[in-house]
Amino acid sequence: MKVLASVKSNGFVANTERRNFRRAVFALSLIALAAIGRAARAEEADTGLAVSVGYTGDLRRNTTGGLAVGTAYSDMLDLGATWSPGNLFSDTDVTFNLSVMHVGGDDISDQLIGDLHGVNNIEAPDAWHLYELWSEFSFGGHGNTSLRMGLLDLNADFDTPVTSALFVGPAHGIGTEIGQTGGNGPAIFPVTGIGMRLAGQWNDGLRWRVGAFEGTPGDGDDSSFAAFDVTSGEGSLLIGELEYASDRINKISIGLWSYTADFERLDADQTTAVKQHGNGGAYALLDLPLAHPGSARIDGSLRLGIADARFNAVDEYVGATVVLSHAFESRPDDAFGFAVAYGHTGDLYRAAQNFAGVPAASAETSYELTYRSPITSWLALAPSVQFVRNPGADLSMRDAWVVGLRFDLSQGKTWPMFAQRAAAPDSSVARAGE
Repeated sequence: MKVLASVKSNGFVANTERRNFRRAVFALSLIALAAIGRAARAEEADTGLAVSVGYTGDLRRNTTGGLAVGTAYSDMLDLGATWSPGNLFSDTDVTFNLSVMHVGGDDISDQLIGDLHGVNNIEAPDAWHLYELWSEFSFGGHGNTSLRMGLLDLNADFDTPVTSALFVGPAHGIGTEIGQTGGNGPAIFPVTGIGMRLAGQWNDGLRWRVGAFEGTPGDGDDSSFAAFDVTSGEGSLLIGELEYASDRINKISIGLWSYTADFERLDADQTTAVKQHGNGGAYALLDLPLAHPGSARIDGSLRLGIADARFNAVDEYVGATVVLSHAFESRPDDAFGFAVAYGHTGDLYRAAQNFAGVPAASAETSYELTYRSPITSWLALAPSVQFVRNPGADLSMRDAWVVGLRFDLSQGKTWPMFAQRAAAPDSSVARAGE
């Protein structure tokens, strides 16, 4: 989910080389898809197709505070297909992925709460989207190194949640400090972008990944089905991450990101300063099993993130979650969790807000209490309560209390062709918890 659209910069310095790079990435992806078809005919002994359909409905009511009291319903229909046609070259596996989705409904954050973090991670303008279209090449026998190219969701590989995937607040899927950035947000739900990602591992637990994504995904119109309006001035978003996981550690990761384009400062209306370089930041995540009381399990996560305060409203972010699962032997898949999202606003943002006559707070903090219960193999319910302190970091707004109910419907089917291959896992926050 994109947040803080009112403070995003729209101008960039022209760079033809970066434009040609991104166009080349997309062209290579199309060539790869054609090669996949040829590989499928040559390697019919190891092919498989998996398709999935999912529907998420989210009913949420702001009971007090914020912009206005009211109820909002939003939903998401997700159609996906993954095809693994086998080896394209010696010791090289290929996977092709396609995802189309429709999102829509009411905007509870924009219309009723006015918060920075967001309270609903499927909230988006009403539209159909070509969400993902990529091909991936895995090298080294057991997929030690892989290259993915095409239309990508950055959050499917970078800053992906583990324990925090239970929650519906967008900040627990990708940190607010990075989710707010760019001319149209980074290449994440619901508007993804052309890019490439290279990933590998040094041992069983330590993995690395780097990526390059178009700096302004889409064409400025979030209602477009597929927008590849790659202009010479939008630059690129470069990102890298190290991740470690083991039997005792869910995930430890650290990431760095930076835009290559220049951006207007938040105080551009008050000064004559030219656009500046350096819109970037970093994040770190610690996600651990905390205890095993009886048959139950308690996991916790702590995430920290920073962004350049010259260009972004939230310059420091802290997110923490605790999740209790397997508490009932009769319902081993149920989970109960509590989460906190803290977003500190930078001095420049507060000065700009005060200059505009808006009394700015130093931070906005959101709290979420969620219980998720799979009712059947294809239906799950998740009631929740959320509290937003200082919505929009605006001291003139009352704190908001939000109650909600989410339900997920999902079904999938696999057709192995001679030898079944597992579909690539989808860790996008838009589908987390399904």
